[in-house]
Amino acid sequence: MIDDADSLTVRDLLEIGVLGDACLLAGERGVDTEIADVRLAADMTAVEACSAGDLVILTGYQPYLVEVALRRAYSADVRAVVLVRSSTGSYQSPSTATISFANRLGVPLLQTKADDPLLVADSARTAVRRPEVAAARLLNAVTARLGRSNPDPRSVITILSGELHVTCAVMSADGTAIKGVSPPGLPQDLLAGSVATTVEMPEGVAVAVPVETDRTGHVHLWLVAHTRGRNKRWAETVQQISQVASWALGNWVAAERLETERRARSRGSLLAELLAAGDDVPPQLVQQAVLAGWRLDGWHTGVYAMPNPPSPNCFDAAHTERLRVELSRRGLHGQLVEGAEGWSFWLTNDAEPPQSQHRELTARLAQALGPGNLVAGVGRPHPGSSGVGRTLAEAREAAAMTGSAKVVHIDELGVRRLLSMAAETPALVEQATRLLEPLAGVEDGQLLRTLAVYLDEESVTSSAAVRLKVHRNTVAQRINRAEQLLGVSLLNPDERLAVHLACRAVRASDE
Repeated sequence: MIDDADSLTVRDLLEIGVLGDACLLAGERGVDTEIADVRLAADMTAVEACSAGDLVILTGYQPYLVEVALRRAYSADVRAVVLVRSSTGSYQSPSTATISFANRLGVPLLQTKADDPLLVADSARTAVRRPEVAAARLLNAVTARLGRSNPDPRSVITILSGELHVTCAVMSADGTAIKGVSPPGLPQDLLAGSVATTVEMPEGVAVAVPVETDRTGHVHLWLVAHTRGRNKRWAETVQQISQVASWALGNWVAAERLETERRARSRGSLLAELLAAGDDVPPQLVQQAVLAGWRLDGWHTGVYAMPNPPSPNCFDAAHTERLRVELSRRGLHGQLVEGAEGWSFWLTNDAEPPQSQHRELTARLAQALGPGNLVAGVGRPHPGSSGVGRTLAEAREAAAMTGSAKVVHIDELGVRRLLSMAAETPALVEQATRLLEPLAGVEDGQLLRTLAVYLDEESVTSSAAVRLKVHRNTVAQRINRAEQLLGVSLLNPDERLAVHLACRAVRASDE
């Protein structure tokens, strides 16, 4: 679990990079002891003055002084001994006997490379004694570097990795690493929320900070940092500095989105690439989709709308905007992309929508399309970035077989195909004409049309009334009269099916 203590351990100092490129030579048994203070020591007197909880930094390498420091550490509970190796001048690595001695005592013996031991001591002591000052220094360093660079994902990752010694990635909500490397073992639900989150990992801590959120509160883009240190205060520092970096990334997203909107005509090409990618959507394409404001995680339900019969004059910005407004008025908020022959539209849910939902969706779509010549097909829900292509392909197939219906779901195609095949049988057409002959010409054909629409609407009077633009009582009266003239009861499932097939057959022969 995350260490709730404020004090840093030897392991923390190594993992958060306070000691630079320090490495552990010996004494691994003692790396989880807490550091109370940091002291410089250049001679035996200074070493002897060190007390419990100290981390000793030797300013010069002298073999006997290392032995003395290790003995002092063992007797006075000094936490660790750090050797500073200058990049210039001679340096003799600790002997095998010294390494063995440190291991036997359980005292961490570290080695770091630096030209000035004072800077190493200052950095370590500030982190131990004044962590808020160390955090402020890091924040200033990160902010200054962000101000001097173009804060795109690559530069932000480079800056955070260099200053905080963390592994970073800019990730979409579906877990795709757009830039950087995703921490191994990252919990799937870490990117499911909408606020900054810190979570324990098998090795260290992961911090996820939202970068870009839409008007519904869903986060499209995250900045994820992985630190090997488990100290609570350090994790908070990483989160705070990552938050600042996320603001810089947010500005980059806004600028990129503005540029993407200027290239609105490319949205159709982007969708075409997404559909062509199939089940293997590359990270670069995910990045382009996120920058276009498209949500690719979750469950997608696709819709394809087109004019029937085809009308090339429909495809302009005004028509597209009107369709977008009508969809929004019915609570259908999703992505609408204009194509050469129609409009692709998809809705996204966090979880898989129930199968029964498609009836409500088709009804709302029919209202949004209005009384004009637009028809639409609806696909099944599919998850993830590849799910967009799957559901839109199904929607396009359904749109091509709407027939007289305004909106058709892909699951209805099987029944429609069967009815179409039956309706085209000559013997059935002859029998259908004979069965419906009593209604021919009655009320100028309104009685037969009302019967056909009523059966298409699953014998729901109110739905048929909406399509026919008459009062529901008018529909009920016409259906009662049709039953009397035909000598059938539509409450009988066999007779209802026969009449429905007859209506379909007569309609198909007329077309």
